[in-house]
Amino acid sequence: MAGCRRGSDTSVNEDHQAKEMLQGIWMDDENENAVFWAKGDSIFYPDSSSQPAKFWIYGDSLYLKGSEVCHYKITKQADHLFKFINEMGDEVTLTKDDGETLRGQFNVVRPYAMNVLRSMSSDTLFYAGGSRWEVKVNVSPTSVPVIKTDYNDVGLEVDNLYLDNKARVTLLFDGVQVYSHEFLKDEFDRYLPKDMVSKSILRDVELSYADASSVYLDVTVGIPDATSSYVIETRIQRNGKISMRVK
Repeated sequence: MAGCRRGSDTSVNEDHQAKEMLQGIWMDDENENAVFWAKGDSIFYPDSSSQPAKFWIYGDSLYLKGSEVCHYKITKQADHLFKFINEMGDEVTLTKDDGETLRGQFNVVRPYAMNVLRSMSSDTLFYAGGSRWEVKVNVSPTSVPVIKTDYNDVGLEVDNLYLDNKARVTLLFDGVQVYSHEFLKDEFDRYLPKDMVSKSILRDVELSYADASSVYLDVTVGIPDATSSYVIETRIQRNGKISMRVK
């Protein structure tokens, strides 16, 4: 039996009785950890960065609608018991929590972005040809959301929220500012495969090296918290001219 399968929105024909039966907080039968809270039309997760998903039950499957519609085969459903086949093809057993102790693990108001507090600053001196470059870089989150799809501990597909970044780069040559610019991801989109653009963020900007006429920066753009990324060498000349290439 397969786990998550892509599907279409069949909520118009949902099983209202089965949906009502799923209302409440469900925990893993093995370790009694909270797994999700079915509340109204949405499923919430205890991970505060995971986006809630619209859900419904149709036929023999639980449907979750996040960035895509995914459905899981239900093997048994009762008032306090719920079994389904997860992404790996394993049967997961959940039991309903009748108390209030697990409710505090859920943020049903607004999920937090994984990188909302991540900012990076550097101030580097580089000597070349008898002159001195000072390279200042500040990378900080914007308000632009980016969704990364992942799987939680029981094999349900979840959408984690990230924020794209901006990078302020300031260059001083022998103590005189010669360049200042705030880079955004869309300035590098043409160097990424089309299917990666919407899933990626501007992850980092680092000084690679400098010479008497230019500074060379390594700009990393890719899927957040993953190994998938592209490094774009960005050359900035003293006169402000820029050229880029994929490393």
